[in-house]
Amino acid sequence: MPPLHPAFVHFPIALVVFSFLADLLGRLSRKASLRATGAWCLLGALIFGAITAATGYYDMTRTRAVLGETFRYVDFHMDVGWILVGAVVVLTAWRLVLYYRRDRSPGVLYLIAALLVMGLALFQGWYGGEMVYSQGAGVAATGKGTEPAANGKQRLDKITKSGD
Repeated sequence: MPPLHPAFVHFPIALVVFSFLADLLGRLSRKASLRATGAWCLLGALIFGAITAATGYYDMTRTRAVLGETFRYVDFHMDVGWILVGAVVVLTAWRLVLYYRRDRSPGVLYLIAALLVMGLALFQGWYGGEMVYSQGAGVAATGKGTEPAANGKQRLDKITKSGD
């Protein structure tokens, strides 16, 4: 069975980013439609994020034995993923409370939190892509990348070792 995780990863990333942008523009323009879009996109990010995390965990457990040294990168990616899921759960609950208030407008504190969650989602996407494209995580290593695998390994080690 091919990996399932890659089929879902782009949805929560895009929806978190779009939610933040819609909420920010909705606050600046005072348009209710943009604020509603932000709330619904975040709810979609939560749903797809849960699916993405579940399929990532499933794929990791299926391929753990063949990952070799790359497993430590995958394990770090999973840890960050769980933190991201928790952050999106909290942000979604916060956003839904705001949505059902009369003004439905997210405040500056919420927008700062949403910006941080968006940054974490973008980092998680970058790190996952770096694992795949530089180290062949979850794919058969073909040696046909755009740069030597050692370059990607150095970038991953900078981040992973700082977390050890």
